[in-house]
Amino acid sequence: MIHKISPTDVPYDRLIAGICRTPFYKHAQGCPNYHHKHNCPPQALITYLLDFEQELFVISTAFNVGAFAERMRIAHPEWKESSYPDTPAKGAVFLQDMVLRLQEKHPEWPKEYFPPQSDGSWESSRNWYNPRRWQGIARKERDTEVQTFKAMHPDLVVNTFPEAHGINVTGMMHNLDITLNWQWPPPHDPQNMTYLVAIAGHAKNSSVAECNYCSSARNPLQKQTL
Repeated sequence: MIHKISPTDVPYDRLIAGICRTPFYKHAQGCPNYHHKHNCPPQALITYLLDFEQELFVISTAFNVGAFAERMRIAHPEWKESSYPDTPAKGAVFLQDMVLRLQEKHPEWPKEYFPPQSDGSWESSRNWYNPRRWQGIARKERDTEVQTFKAMHPDLVVNTFPEAHGINVTGMMHNLDITLNWQWPPPHDPQNMTYLVAIAGHAKNSSVAECNYCSSARNPLQKQTL
């Protein structure tokens, strides 16, 4: 879906990129792609890429990950449910510290701009929701939406990694009346939705303009999770 959005409804900060370093299951140092993969942080702040004095658009591609997980559950009865969260304790501490730093720096950001803390545990299966099994499908759907947008707005640049450029995607999507669920894997429900989010606008400089369908531009900076 394509949404026009006011630049004032796109919260951003360089600290957002650091969220990718949150320790998680089997990755004590956070995402291994940080500072290694081309599209991952550190990246230029979004205001280096896009002109926030002109119109901006959000392309949010909804993917029914719950229906996909349900097919996996039925196809693989050997993949059992487990209790979550199972992230390292230091991951929760790291993330809470990051949230506190952002809240101190941006007292104007409402609580809805931050992932809610999970109360208690829930049942799900990492195997059912493994992104490696469904992200390729979701990205094809996202790319189709991006190409549709580009046909409508050929002079605008599309960036498909907003978190890597410091955008608080949780806050931005909240301003579009979409709530993201950061429990992962989520409590199983065939109706569970996830979103692939891109942002588009006028290029801030010529080097970005040449990109046209731009996934990153490495310079000054800082990804979040699905």
